[in-house]
Amino acid sequence: MPVDPKIIEALESIVGPEYVTTDEVILASYVSKGIMGLEAQRADIVVRPKYVEEVRRILMLANEHKIPVTPVAGGLSGGYACPTVKPGGILLDLSRMNRILEVDTDARYVVVEPGVRCGQIWRFFRDNYPEWAPPIPDGAPPAATVLGDALERGFSLVTSKYGPQADLVLGLEVVLPTGDILRTGSWALPGAKPFYRWGLGPDFTGLFLGSQGTLGVVTKMAIKIVPHPEHKDIVALAFEDPETMQKVTLRILKKEVGVMVQGGNWWLVPTRMDHESKLPHDYEFWKKRGVPKYFMNFEIWGITKEHLELEKKIIDEEVKAAKSKGEVVDYWKLHPRQVASRLKKPNKIAIPYAKWRGAFLFITWYLPWKGLAEFMKICEQKMEEYGFAPVIWVASIEHGRECIGMPIVCFNNRDPDDIQRVIEFNRETTEIFLDKGWINYRPDAKIHAPAMYSRAQGYYYWLKKIKQLFDPNGIMHPGRLCL
Repeated sequence: MPVDPKIIEALESIVGPEYVTTDEVILASYVSKGIMGLEAQRADIVVRPKYVEEVRRILMLANEHKIPVTPVAGGLSGGYACPTVKPGGILLDLSRMNRILEVDTDARYVVVEPGVRCGQIWRFFRDNYPEWAPPIPDGAPPAATVLGDALERGFSLVTSKYGPQADLVLGLEVVLPTGDILRTGSWALPGAKPFYRWGLGPDFTGLFLGSQGTLGVVTKMAIKIVPHPEHKDIVALAFEDPETMQKVTLRILKKEVGVMVQGGNWWLVPTRMDHESKLPHDYEFWKKRGVPKYFMNFEIWGITKEHLELEKKIIDEEVKAAKSKGEVVDYWKLHPRQVASRLKKPNKIAIPYAKWRGAFLFITWYLPWKGLAEFMKICEQKMEEYGFAPVIWVASIEHGRECIGMPIVCFNNRDPDDIQRVIEFNRETTEIFLDKGWINYRPDAKIHAPAMYSRAQGYYYWLKKIKQLFDPNGIMHPGRLCL
């Protein structure tokens, strides 16, 4: 059914008229085509609940009348802040649910609502628990949300040490489309704390991590916090080729050094500026200014100064060993301001890439660390073939057990030809990477998911069965999973 005046009146009775709008300008402001995806449609109405009971009543109303619902908290995760279906239905803006509900420094977790933003929780911990750090995403702006990043299985400021955000989640509170409230892990037992993810039986938590809101609305999350020492530094290594970068960094990572380890190619530097600037776009110009062709930053934390120096010593020993083998590796000496900017949390590292052409698209893949060099070469070659600056970013997941690789496609989102080239680049590289067994972890609904599930039909069959179980009327938006 459409969102008619009776539905609007019912929604206003749940959250109050001031938190319901059909204003065209406001509806349009939620649409984003870029960052992680190009498909987004305008919603019919925006509703902003504050309490779990309000979410429950909204979902029951939508379920009864079969109206699409799209939950969102921070706003721009993958360009899917609005429904990918028509009619757009209800956009459930959860940003008013922004309470930090509990901090337990013994069991080492924090419980947050979906609207808790990185800047907010970072300041809260610095003021109240400076010896602990919440796992905020690295590179995302202060307006990003902790819950949104964890649900997307994103990377945090300590991903190289502890794994992706999803590995830190201990429990969820989820409102299902039927109005039922499900708690996962040890939280499922009435009166129990969310100290243990595996809880009362099979792990329900994992069903909602990566489901992109298509099974229900997560209203609370318990997530681990980590020690936050004051002793920190950045060690940057420079390489002439991705193969050497892959080998040397893996040897260091196997010794479990670094909390966040990330890098890429030299194109990461000039594309933070307007492409029409007078600065040359050839490597020789940037080489003279000390920018390596390929580089890797090791962000290291030490409980003590001696601990920090030990981490540096391990890196130095591996660098010397590499040089003795004839491998070309050196240190990239950073300016103190560069070090400070990398250590600052939260930061806005990603945002400047929009300056290059006006928009950017992150296309993110998980792959074994030993595929890093091949991944970078393929991306560079194909991006140049399609007329894009070959900007490649890579990062370590859990000390290099795997790698997250990401071409950053800088394009003009007002130019249909540019958008079409992005689509064709994405489609071709998807087939190449799937052939190699690599996984896109924020799938595109038009390219990645169909290509992936056509190969994994058994998995998709059961995924649809789970969707039907939790959302029998199919009101929750399909996300990027083709559901």
